Amino acid sequence: MKQAAPDSKSSPAKKSPAAAPSLPPGLRRFFYFTAAVTGAAIMIVEILGAKMLSPYIGTSHFVWTAQIAVTLVALAGGYYAGGRLADRSQQPHWLYGAILGAAVYLALTVLVVEHIAYWCLDFNLAVGSLLASALLYFVPLSLLAMTGPFLVRVITSSVAGVGGNVGRLTSISTLGSFGGTLLIGYVLIPFLPNSVTMYVTSLALMLLSLVYFVGFRRRATAPVMIALLTLAAVGVPLRRSFNHNYRLVIERFRANSHFGQIQILDHRQKPIRYFLNDNLIQPKFRSWRVSFHAVGAPI
Repeated sequence: MKQAAPDSKSSPAKKSPAAAPSLPPGLRRFFYFTAAVTGAAIMIVEILGAKMLSPYIGTSHFVWTAQIAVTLVALAGGYYAGGRLADRSQQPHWLYGAILGAAVYLALTVLVVEHIAYWCLDFNLAVGSLLASALLYFVPLSLLAMTGPFLVRVITSSVAGVGGNVGRLTSISTLGSFGGTLLIGYVLIPFLPNSVTMYVTSLALMLLSLVYFVGFRRRATAPVMIALLTLAAVGVPLRRSFNHNYRLVIERFRANSHFGQIQILDHRQKPIRYFLNDNLIQPKFRSWRVSFHAVGAPI
């Protein structure tokens, strides 16, 4: 006995859900490059942040403990925020806006690090170190940490490939962190002043964001204006970092080393010679005073 053929009108075939559109290969590669650059920047900021604070609050274990602790909390917050943002919108301009915000924030930290560090010294050293690190570096590190979870959501077009995407992006980001660690330890600290290194890191993140807005989104008016204003704001302090003239002392020697920037200064009126490491006067030669106020600010 033959069964009646199902009526196509009464039982329509179920439609399979449309697959998410695949990313252009160039944009996908740029996302991987972004993961590597932000991973490198996180490690550079973590190490460089403690070096930036050292002339004002010293190099004790409190400083390094605070910097590592703030970095870990910032990463946790950034991962969470990046995941929540990706669930709300998969538009990459939100991520690159966050990266641009981190770049601007890092550039401005160079201008305020001295004031914040001295204000934090009103507390005991442990609390002051933690507070200074948090005020200066929690926000930019959190913004950079948003990259990983956000890109996983953007790149993943089906559940079947999520494991590979997570592993690939995490691996690339970790390799970027490895490269950033080598770069800050073996190149940037030995050859550049700390303030210049922070500006270079900020500029690299700024360029990364602008490449996306100009090259892929083709809407660059606001990001370009923000970048230009930031560069104008840091221009004068950047020139001052290369100014070797001081009111009270004569600079006899300046060079970068694996220990940071080394300077030898002679007092103009007294038979006193200062030996400084990253703007920190070494006590064997003079005193424990950790401020350039002892020798006079740059002219």
